[in-house]
Amino acid sequence: MSYKSFYSYIILIIFSFYFPKQLFSQNEAIQQTLENLTENNDINFDYSELIEELENLKSNPINLNSDQVDQLYRLFLLNENQLENLKTYIFENNQLLSVYELLLIDGFTRENIENLLPFIEVKPIEKHSLPKLTQLTKYGRHNLFIRYQRLLQTQKGFQDFEDDNTINSNYLGNANKYYIKYKYNYSRQFQWGFTGEKDAGELFLKKPKYLQSESETNFQKGFDFNSLHFYGQDLGIIKQIVLGDYHLLFGQGLTLWTGLSFGKSADIAQLKRFESFIKPNTSSNENSFLRGAAIHLGQKHWSTVLFYSKNKQDASSQLDEDGNEYVITLLNTGFHRTLLELSKKDKLSIRLFGGRLKYTWHSISLGFTAFNTHLSKDLISDNTPDNLFDFRGNNLTNYGLDYAFKWWKFHFYGEMALSSKGGKALISGINIPFNSRMKLALLYRNYERNYQNLFASAMAENSMVNNEKGFYAGTQILLSKKLRLQAYSDFFSFPWLKYKQDGPSYGVEYKAQLFYDYNQKIRMHLKFKYKQKEVNKPTETISEVNFLQNETKSGWQFQINYSLNERFELRNRIEISQFTDGNQAKSLGYMIFQDINYHSNNQQFASNTRFAIFNTDSFESAIYAYENDVLYAFSIPAYSGQGIRFYQLINYAISQNIKCWFRYSLSYYPNNESIASGMDEISGSLKSEIKLQLRIKI
Repeated sequence: MSYKSFYSYIILIIFSFYFPKQLFSQNEAIQQTLENLTENNDINFDYSELIEELENLKSNPINLNSDQVDQLYRLFLLNENQLENLKTYIFENNQLLSVYELLLIDGFTRENIENLLPFIEVKPIEKHSLPKLTQLTKYGRHNLFIRYQRLLQTQKGFQDFEDDNTINSNYLGNANKYYIKYKYNYSRQFQWGFTGEKDAGELFLKKPKYLQSESETNFQKGFDFNSLHFYGQDLGIIKQIVLGDYHLLFGQGLTLWTGLSFGKSADIAQLKRFESFIKPNTSSNENSFLRGAAIHLGQKHWSTVLFYSKNKQDASSQLDEDGNEYVITLLNTGFHRTLLELSKKDKLSIRLFGGRLKYTWHSISLGFTAFNTHLSKDLISDNTPDNLFDFRGNNLTNYGLDYAFKWWKFHFYGEMALSSKGGKALISGINIPFNSRMKLALLYRNYERNYQNLFASAMAENSMVNNEKGFYAGTQILLSKKLRLQAYSDFFSFPWLKYKQDGPSYGVEYKAQLFYDYNQKIRMHLKFKYKQKEVNKPTETISEVNFLQNETKSGWQFQINYSLNERFELRNRIEISQFTDGNQAKSLGYMIFQDINYHSNNQQFASNTRFAIFNTDSFESAIYAYENDVLYAFSIPAYSGQGIRFYQLINYAISQNIKCWFRYSLSYYPNNESIASGMDEISGSLKSEIKLQLRIKI
């Protein structure tokens, strides 16, 4: 990189001081959780649901006297001890009269309450009645989001092809990505909306002449992905009802959980899950939701959920000897950019129906879930040893029993599950708040190798909830008024073979994070993470026997946040990672970034700026860092290789009802002649992207 280019970036950073900070800033605990999720998963999930829930909560605060307070826990705003103590206080003293009555409840401080104020309110519980049409039109709120996104460099897949022989080596559509979301809200009682998305490379309005007949049936004019929902809650005996696209979130996720979920976390207060029952789907994930109808009925201590779904799933298929088609792999990328990807779109139809019954009394809850899954084609995975216990066929039934109760200071919870093929799974945990300064969490999991479930999402090291045993122990200690420690250790094993592990294996993971709040303006943290697991030793020939060897990855992270004044905030982070394989070959990496955040006094202008330098020996030592993005979007790139990363996010409120966002990001790899590979390959050492978003609120 030339000195002239380098100085131009420095000047750009300096000028960023004159731009404002993003109005909506996500909780740092959520940012760190998303970084961990991305680092430990091969699939890129859409985490915008979580961001959207926080934004909705600011517009529609939760009444602490209602049964919606569990949502504060799910969004990292309350820990379990605070939530349980709040419920106990209301049970014993009736409804709260003021928000500041929380000071009388163990676990709450004035600082906690100030952080909660934008998201909560206190008022008497009123019986909800169906609003009139005039009320819906007068007091309803409309939100429209329009987003445009594009890489500025030309990827190989978008280059013009010369003849029909190169069609399969190119993307069918242009490089633009379009996104539109509309949502109507009437208080917290009614909601409906739709989402449309076209990824870069996918077709939009025009059908090419060369589209082959086998893929032509999968092409639809307009957005490649469309989602629609109608949702209502607090309608008397009807607690929730949804038509269209939705999620089900039950128990601890061992039997049925289709929405966003978090795994291991150093914040032990977020280990236990609190179910949402039914949630409308508002994300752009194309294969991880249900489509149909669900209703949640409840009164006093009893509630029940009935649901039906019939949705289509992307899949790879083959023909057997008799010419019958069967599915070998379920796909979740959501990309339909090439003829091959388009031919796999909606290949499989999945029908799901069942119900849930739950009993609650004070701090005791007991739930039972049962549902049936039917596939339109047989699912038959490759006949390899690691796939020996995978689900095969087209019909599967799952059952689950979950529980939670409190005894003295101990919070017990867990879930037991059974699949119709005989496989069983168990997860059981206990949270122990010894006092306000120290908490302990223990969690045991045992998922048998033949436990089969297409809709489970419990805490696991595996991507699938099977073939795993583990024990997690975490603690949270307030060392002083300004210093606190969060740490966990997780010991896991895989009794049967799995991908890249040709034998039973085990592993361990440690994480510790130290937080220091020097004062209200200066905060910092130090994090250490270590993970070791067994994988196959690389072999030169197929005939060689695969032996397992240890593979380790560790890293240190230090970050300091300091507010210069009410408008400026600076963030600095330095992170080091190290990856070691069985031959003791080391791969090192480091990353340093500087964030500059600014917002005007009237909150009309906002800006986020980052300048980062990174150098990693390989992708195994890559570092993941959360980046601020336009509202309802997220960015957690892998800082890999040697280079510089810069982004600028600007938010401007044109009026009270119209806001716009602009984001520019740039990655520069001075030693690269190309970036990425295959059809995503870019010639040169520069990769940049722009995002434009408009929000109209009525």
